[in-house]
Amino acid sequence: MNIKVLALAAILGFSVPAIIDIALNPQTAVAMPTDFVRPTGAFTDNNQEWVVKLSLDHFGIYTYEGQNVKKGSDLTLKNPEMSGNSQSYTYTFKNQNYKYIITYHLADTKHIRLTVVNPQGNTILNKLMAKG
Repeated sequence: MNIKVLALAAILGFSVPAIIDIALNPQTAVAMPTDFVRPTGAFTDNNQEWVVKLSLDHFGIYTYEGQNVKKGSDLTLKNPEMSGNSQSYTYTFKNQNYKYIITYHLADTKHIRLTVVNPQGNTILNKLMAKG
């Protein structure tokens, strides 16, 4: 018998259980922390000037879509740095040297706080936003 055929059969034999596990349990393949609660949905400020849409896809990619309704500008960012504790979580999305920080308190799941910090470290936007 050909040694290459035996080697290939052995490799495939060992690989099949892992492939089946990933195919039947997609969470197995996702490398995202499970100890973070991520707010999702659309949030707006009191003046309806800013809209932030937060989403988490089935691959574990967390996305920020921000829009300034008055100016018509928008921005999409992905994969924030995450930190937090049992009471609140912070998600910091980066766009060049700007930081878009979402703060989410577990005691108030209907609101987020959006803070934008410029490259000099100054807060240029600080808005409490309600889920719409």
